[in-house]
Amino acid sequence: MSVTDNKINQNAKVALECIRLALGTTATGQTGKQTDGVIPGYDFQVVKVEVNALTVTATISVDCLIGSTSVLSSAITPVAATPTAGTLSTTLANVRGSSTEAINLQYTSNGTGAATNGFVSVWIRPQPLNGEVRST
Repeated sequence: MSVTDNKINQNAKVALECIRLALGTTATGQTGKQTDGVIPGYDFQVVKVEVNALTVTATISVDCLIGSTSVLSSAITPVAATPTAGTLSTTLANVRGSSTEAINLQYTSNGTGAATNGFVSVWIRPQPLNGEVRST
């Protein structure tokens, strides 16, 4: 018997893929500034989002979106040299995307300072898995 996506448990680590999106060095006074994006090419579900920046000398908030919809319940405020995980939206439709939808990275910053060498790790998995109903 062959193994197919539908037979893999939703919590299986083997189903996860980590995508790194570049935040880089932020500019001052930005609102909803997009820095990176990727189209996974298959129906997916976001299971974790984490921001990391070498230095943070400003008030920065980072958001991860599928298309124009945030996958987070609120934007993440990065902490210097510390991986900072976000809280995912509890609305299933907000964390699921189709094979043609992009995962986008945006940030908002105040008028001073910056975050440097920043990136966001987004863990996704295929969906549906193990009998789930396709919902994209």
